[in-house]
Amino acid sequence: MKSVRVYPYRWVVLSALMAVIMASEMQWLVLAPISRAAAAFYGGQIPPDSLIGPDILTLIHLIVFIFFTIPATLIIDKAGLKWTLRSSAILIAIFSMVKGLGAHHFTTVVIAQIGLSIAYTLILNSVTFVAARWFPLRERGFATGLVSFAQYLGLLLVMIISPRIVGVNPRISGYGNGIPSLLLYLGLITAVGAVAVLFLFKEKPPTPASREPFTVESYATSFRLLLRKKHMGGFIAIFGLVWGLFTVFIAKIDSITAFIGIENSNGIVGLLLVTSGLVGSIGIPFLSDYTRKRKLFFFICMGGIFIGVLMFAFVPLAGKSSTIMGYIAAVLVGFFFQSAIPLGYQYASELSYPVKEASSQGVLLLNGHFMGAILLIMMGLQGGAFLEQVLMISVAMLFSAMLGVLFLKESPMIITEEERLQAAVNKESIRRV
Repeated sequence: MKSVRVYPYRWVVLSALMAVIMASEMQWLVLAPISRAAAAFYGGQIPPDSLIGPDILTLIHLIVFIFFTIPATLIIDKAGLKWTLRSSAILIAIFSMVKGLGAHHFTTVVIAQIGLSIAYTLILNSVTFVAARWFPLRERGFATGLVSFAQYLGLLLVMIISPRIVGVNPRISGYGNGIPSLLLYLGLITAVGAVAVLFLFKEKPPTPASREPFTVESYATSFRLLLRKKHMGGFIAIFGLVWGLFTVFIAKIDSITAFIGIENSNGIVGLLLVTSGLVGSIGIPFLSDYTRKRKLFFFICMGGIFIGVLMFAFVPLAGKSSTIMGYIAAVLVGFFFQSAIPLGYQYASELSYPVKEASSQGVLLLNGHFMGAILLIMMGLQGGAFLEQVLMISVAMLFSAMLGVLFLKESPMIITEEERLQAAVNKESIRRV
């Protein structure tokens, strides 16, 4: 049995990474729960009925990820993990403060968002490398799970904090006031998290955390390998729709709040969506592991998403019950969206085995960002005039995707990631220092 030594400092490295990722998640969605108030605050600086509004911050994040994620992987490989993360931390600290100090000027906010998105893409692409360098095989799933939790926590916090700092009731004077304070406070928090990475991160432990070799295929290689696997082409398309729609629902949460008849941007719909999603992201994957069924539970998730989006699309016909119907739809959509994402990652890794899990996840994430950008552009045309039409189109696409799941094969492995790696794990004993 091979012996590997692990170091307590790995948790310091991971905690610093989680802190900056959580703050970065808040940065790209900070105005999403209060987009109507933000539009009023920046009213004189934004052309009416155009894509250039508060939603442009989310769109920038998606587009930068699409175009920069492949160069980001090359940069990490060439420059090394330490210098990549430290450079990213410096960029995040600088642009988060630029965004906070220049919050009165929307152009400055947009420029800062571009810089933040580039740095965030570098950091997010580093997570797999950090886990492989610092954690033994048996802890890598837990480490990456904690990073995902930090992302979800960032979404939850922004839904709580933004509406509490900014004036969100259009009937009260000071509507939209507080945005400069919000961006400044968040800028300071983000800069602190970035500085933590700058000073606490180390390239690698004194001795390797695992004896198993770690390699990452290029995106071109990953696409080629995945498309050779039967059913993976269809699954990539289905998962891209799921991830893209989830991103759009989060980004357009205030527009959806208005759509169901809520006048002020109180953040309740966003809280319901994200909180139910946190429950679903744990519960459904657990049931899938317990019953050894992937296809069934992914189909259930698709069905739940379909019903939730369908309810949103028909909210205008609900009359006085539209708000209650919207709340129920938010719970359904959040629960099943955030269940489908981790379950989909696992399902894809098993359908594509022996292609590395990092490769399949990278392709799914890239395609999800692409779908999200397309849908967000469609929803933002003419100031969101086509929101209802896009919801109806999404219902049709989801129904087709749900039927498409029926034609996928069940996972040929039906095992959890830990079980799949058990043979390798059993070859390693761990010495703690």
